This record gives sequence, C-alpha cells and structure tokens, in this order.
Amino acid sequence: MKAYKKVMDVLAMIEKIVLVLTSAVILILVFGNVLTRKIPFIKTSWSFTEELVIAIFVLISLLASALCCREDSNISLTLLTAKIKGRSAKGVKVLTTIICVLYCAVLTWQGWKYMMTQKEAGVHTFVLHWPEWIFCSFVPVAGVFMILHLIEYCLDFCTSDGNAAADIAAVSEAVSEKPEQAAAEEGKEA
Repeated sequence: MKAYKKVMDVLAMIEKIVLVLTSAVILILVFGNVLTRKIPFIKTSWSFTEELVIAIFVLISLLASALCCREDSNISLTLLTAKIKGRSAKGVKVLTTIICVLYCAVLTWQGWKYMMTQKEAGVHTFVLHWPEWIFCSFVPVAGVFMILHLIEYCLDFCTSDGNAAADIAAVSEAVSEKPEQAAAEEGKEA
C-alpha cells in the first residue's frame, strides 16, 4: 500500500507540474495575442493561439478534475451520504467509487476509440495543421488518471480509522448551518 501511495504521489506531482506549465503557456499565448492586436506597429496577429489555447484548456480541465478525484474535491451532493456513519459509509464510498470508475472507463474507452479514428482518418486542425489525434489523446489519458485517483481515494477512505466519514459529515453540517447562521445574524442587525 505504501508503494502504491508513493507512486500516486509522484504521479500527482507530475500532473501538478503539467498543470502549472500549461497554464503558463496559455497565459503567454493569450497575452501575446492581445499585445499583437493592440500594439499599432505590430502588423501580425497570433490567430493560431485560439486553437492551441482551447486544446490546452481541455487538458487542464481534465487533469485538474483527476486531481480533484484524488482529494474528493469534485462537486458532489452529500445530502444522503453525510448521514451515513461507520462501515456503511465505507460501503457507500466503495459503491460510488465503482460507479465512477465504470463511468471513467467508458469515457477512457470512447476517448481512445475517437482518438484512433482521428489518427486513422488523418484529420488535422484547421489553423496549425497538427494531427487532431494529439488533442483527442487528452481524454483517454485524463480518464486513466481519474480512475487511478478514484481508486486511491477510496483506498485511503476505507483504510482510515473512520475520521474521513466524520470529516465529510462535519463539512456537510457546517455548509448547511451557514445559511441559517447568516439569516440569524441578519435578524439581529435589523
């Protein structure tokens, strides 16, 4: 288990480095495009940046989602699961992980099939004339990362001493109490 956690930590670090570098590339491309359009003595536009920025943004979104799976930070509805305690909470977490892994497996498989179709057809992007399959590869790659991080979080949750379930319940209760507290405070001020 410790070896698996070390491998996943290295994988997460690589993902974070890729996210930082791709975000920097997007920043440079978009800023450069704005400069080339707004500075009067530069006569060219970086029209290629739109295509590249969109493709990189897809990669960033998918990799960030995979990292969110690792920390259980994805948007979720905990209305029912926050009320479940102990072994039942672990059972529900395993069940939801299985469902999410199956979904990600279908996403990965369909992304792979689409990528291979694009590669076999020889489709290229309009502006850069790069092979389309390069950008399509982001979906299956991120799908594999999501599967790995979902399994990692489930293993961490199930091998914990039960504090993870208590943490989820505490966060859920705190979130549901905030609107009530805000309304009570507004009543006191009026």
